[in-house]
Amino acid sequence: MQCGRTEFILLSAKSNGVMKKTLFYLLFFFTGIATYAQNTPTFNGKQLINLTAIPVWDVAQRPEGWYRIATTTGVSSRANASFELRDNAHHSTLRFEVGVSFNYGPGSSLTVTSHNYYSVPIFQKLRIITSTTYADSYLEVYVKPIINNGRAIEAYIFNPLSVSDWQLVNWTPGEVPAGYSVTEFDADKLFSVGNIPNKNILAVNRNGYVGIGTDTPRERLSVNGKIRAQELKIEVANWPDYVFERDYQLPTLEQTENHIKEKGHLPGISSAAEVKAEGIEVGEMNAKLLKKIEELTLQMIQLNKTVKVQQIEINQLKKNTKQ
Repeated sequence: MQCGRTEFILLSAKSNGVMKKTLFYLLFFFTGIATYAQNTPTFNGKQLINLTAIPVWDVAQRPEGWYRIATTTGVSSRANASFELRDNAHHSTLRFEVGVSFNYGPGSSLTVTSHNYYSVPIFQKLRIITSTTYADSYLEVYVKPIINNGRAIEAYIFNPLSVSDWQLVNWTPGEVPAGYSVTEFDADKLFSVGNIPNKNILAVNRNGYVGIGTDTPRERLSVNGKIRAQELKIEVANWPDYVFERDYQLPTLEQTENHIKEKGHLPGISSAAEVKAEGIEVGEMNAKLLKKIEELTLQMIQLNKTVKVQQIEINQLKKNTKQ
């Protein structure tokens, strides 16, 4: 009798696909929870890896915008932890580290260490929201879920260093409370370092351009500030020794004078307005200045020859006059 009853239950379960799938997912879910709890290390009684997720992201309910993912309690707002954000489809993954200390700006830090995506970054910007000493701090991310509707989006937190630290929040809509200030960071970087008073300390963009003091470098290296070095070596092509070649057309002083009257600057040299807008390329400018020096040198040599000839003629006239 007992064996027949068991067979009946098994046959019923096989005939009911919904029940079978439900039992399977429940078993998988609770097994996962048990495995996660057993394998996650702890520190001061707190798990060193934690997770919060939106199982199904609905763009209609959660459109593009800011979402809060973590907060610190004001009385012990010394927080330092690594985060990783990812969507279930693995279209976009962002890893970064954030540290704050009693809302003291120079003591804060944000470092973006890795960001990859398929076509468009889903996690585009980060911001730290702070107020007065011992007030709560908030961490928010700008989400653009254009290719993620109906999928999960997850946030992981790694290595919190104290009992009271960053606590994950389940992707609530972002807001800036009254009396709070915001420091915003562009997250679409290969690498970025900043803090609250100096958010653009160092940035490496996806095109390989490096910015110091700016997160929008326009060259391989852009520095917003002064540079001190013991030596600077610049490679320059087409050094203007061609000025000394016999077939070089040396401009006359009259031509140079007319250009200055018309343009207000030397031929071949940028105007003051152009330099103010675009700056100068040091290597190219040194070559242009050397070219002018070489042209002036040739013109002085010509003038010196003319003066010598004229001096001989003057001396001859003086001699004839005395006679």
